Amino acid sequence: MMTQRLWLGLAVVYTCTAAIQLYLTASTGAVWAGTLTAIGFLAALLCVFAAWKASKRRRDEVSEIDSHGS
Repeated sequence: MMTQRLWLGLAVVYTCTAAIQLYLTASTGAVWAGTLTAIGFLAALLCVFAAWKASKRRRDEVSEIDSHGS
């Protein structure tokens, strides 16, 4: 559970950073800001995927413990 929360928190940070970079891209037209925007959103997406995998792994561990305990 804790790992999932850490990944989701990191996804929020990357999303906020990418949103700021998106604003810089729109206001200045800087190519580097557009590149960082794309990288930031991709990193956020990968963090959400990692959080999903962590929650799935946790559910699998719990169901394995339940099946052995019965």
